[in-house]
Amino acid sequence: MKNLTQNGPTYDDEADAHKLRGIANGDRQCFRALHDRYDGLLFFTINNVLNDREDSAEVLQEVLHSMWRKAHLYSSGRGRPVTWLSSLARNRAIDRLRSKKRQAKLKKAFGEEIEVNPRESRGTGGIEAAQRRETCHAVRSAVMNLTDLQREAIEKVYFEGLTQKETASQLGEPLGTVKARIRRGLAKLRDSVDLSE
Repeated sequence: MKNLTQNGPTYDDEADAHKLRGIANGDRQCFRALHDRYDGLLFFTINNVLNDREDSAEVLQEVLHSMWRKAHLYSSGRGRPVTWLSSLARNRAIDRLRSKKRQAKLKKAFGEEIEVNPRESRGTGGIEAAQRRETCHAVRSAVMNLTDLQREAIEKVYFEGLTQKETASQLGEPLGTVKARIRRGLAKLRDSVDLSE
């Protein structure tokens, strides 16, 4: 972690607030300075929530992206810059944790639907029912192999009924990024499962 003394971290609130104002005006040097100063602390904050280094590294990138986009929202009346940044990190980590829990429920429900629900195979012959089960297992496996980000975006659009714009807004991501995730996720599903039959 950067900026540590023997007694703990030291912060220069005035300098950090100045850098946030610089970031709000598009100053990349200010962004780099705050990135270098706080990436260790932010990673630690995120990892305390997620307890997963890979997920934490991914969420850290999202937080740094948010810092770049939302620096104009910082106000000294709302607290110290380090507190504001730590809140961004903690909130994004909690969002990721909730998303993972929702996805786990979806995976479980999807798996149970495939295993337990025989209604789709009523009135079909043994071969057709077996083919349907095989296709369901292939789709389930393909969905599970999507990245968390792809699955989350696809889930919101195709299961929750949100538009891509609403999904981007809810995830705090650019629309183009969300569209690309959905496109890549669907391409991965198409490549993994032949649904043409």
